[in-house]
Order: sequence, then C-alpha cells, then structure tokens
Amino acid sequence: MTDTVHRELDLPCSPSEAWKHVIDPSWLGDGEVPIVPGADGWISEGDDVHYLIVEEVDEENRLVYRWATFADAPSRVEIELTPTPEGTRISISESPIEVKAQSSLILR
Repeated sequence: MTDTVHRELDLPCSPSEAWKHVIDPSWLGDGEVPIVPGADGWISEGDDVHYLIVEEVDEENRLVYRWATFADAPSRVEIELTPTPEGTRISISESPIEVKAQSSLILR
C-alpha cells in the first residue's frame, strides 16, 4: 500500500506559461520557491509554514522538492509538465518520506 497522492490537471496554455504558474508560490500560499537544486525555501498558509529543499529542476518540464512542517511528516513532491495537443498536462505526486533516527552512541 502506498500513501502517494497523485493529481493531473490539463491547462489550455503552453508548457512555458504553465511553468510560470508552477514556480509561483501563490497557488500554495505565500513564500519563496527557488528553482535551483539544493536551494531552500518556504511556503506559508495561515499559521502553517512548510520548509522545502529543491531536489531537481528541469525548466518547463519538472520540479522536485521535499517539504515539511514542524507538525507534519516530510514528503516529496514531483511536478511534471507534458505538452498536449490542447496545452499542457501538469502531474503532481506527493509521497511521504520515511525518516529514521540514527544514533552515534558508542558503547565501551
């Protein structure tokens, strides 16, 4: 069983136009979504703040980041843009990230 959430949306615009909306954080709330791998950003909606780290950017094609709040478990978000005859299909998948605590305790 998987906890991945997947949504698709067809937009009547070019991938270039759709990309501008994907990287604009206003569709999620207020914040900063950098488009540089390794960069960090944030999104806030009301009292909730998601902190994110960008994993992958393929401009106008794909954006992947990990995000979390202090209250919720982290997840990985993949956004892919695919040209269609009518415009662009945006596919968004979000899946949980398993976090394991590691100990560096050495017993003597």
